[in-house]
Amino acid sequence: MVTIGIDFIFPVITVVMSLLFFLSVSEQYIRKRKMHQLVWAISMFLFLVTAGVEGYSYSVGSWDPFIYRIYYVFAAVQVALMGAGALYLFASRDIINKRNSGKALTLFGVSWAFFPMMFQRMAPVLLLVLIPAIVLTLIGLGTWLQNYIRDSEKTVSFSGKQLSHIFVLFTFYMFILMMIVALGAELDLAYLTASGGKEVAGHGWVNDLTSSNGPRATIRLFSPLNTISGGIALIGGAFYSYYAWQRALKKKKGAYEPKTGIFNLYIGGGALVLAIGGTLSGFGISITSLLGLEALEEIFGAGILYLAEAIGVTFMYFGFLESDKITWKKLVSVLTLGWLRKKEETKVSSGDK
Repeated sequence: MVTIGIDFIFPVITVVMSLLFFLSVSEQYIRKRKMHQLVWAISMFLFLVTAGVEGYSYSVGSWDPFIYRIYYVFAAVQVALMGAGALYLFASRDIINKRNSGKALTLFGVSWAFFPMMFQRMAPVLLLVLIPAIVLTLIGLGTWLQNYIRDSEKTVSFSGKQLSHIFVLFTFYMFILMMIVALGAELDLAYLTASGGKEVAGHGWVNDLTSSNGPRATIRLFSPLNTISGGIALIGGAFYSYYAWQRALKKKKGAYEPKTGIFNLYIGGGALVLAIGGTLSGFGISITSLLGLEALEEIFGAGILYLAEAIGVTFMYFGFLESDKITWKKLVSVLTLGWLRKKEETKVSSGDK
């Protein structure tokens, strides 16, 4: 018989909040047709799937090997897609533009090249990431440096939207590589079984690499390529957006307005909680050990990732609602799929004419 602990509530909360987020941002995309809304809708759908898998595995008391492979890849890629959505949003607000897109691409190129450069000798498959990452870094550097060459006749520049396209394409490329590696990687079946369906993060893989930092699994080296770049775009972008907003207000009105654009802090803060939880979980640090309450492990559960997901997605969703000034009446319409019914009615009316 499977024993459900108190920590089971965390994936349940995450499922509910990610479902609300998915429905709300999908409605917004139908209404406004903005690229960042579409990308966020996709990322929240993946978030909903992974949270659902976590809850399902916990409830049945075991991790299905095939489901675990797909879950691990989706969990990494969803973070990168959240970051991509942020890039599209910042591009539309001219926060990322031709003046700074080179700097941004350089930063992302370095984040994509870092782990492959460190481990490609032990895992040659990482060369498939390292080579294009270096190329993109050099393109970013060239674009960045051209701003200092005033007499250059032939320069290369790209917009914030084009940078976002590059980010999404490289993320999709890494998704394909990661999926191929995940489907062929060896699983630690004994660990997955012993987990009882609880949080396993990336510890369900058999370590096939030995480094100075300890044993690692090749597939786990792909996860930071998505989470670090996505975190830079989402967390860094959200906080920078708030800062830029306040700076513009100070310049225009002579004073800051802390409440204006504060939704950026909710979104960035929620994403930061997710990043911290994912990092701690990756190193095997639990809630109880972090708080020094190991005696409560059997009652409260050992995971920290599920708690971070529940808190993080809740803060991000609240920030989203605040950003679009969504009223309770409108929110009820969104959650009851009233917007879909109105769309169908509009199609029927148009057909009658």
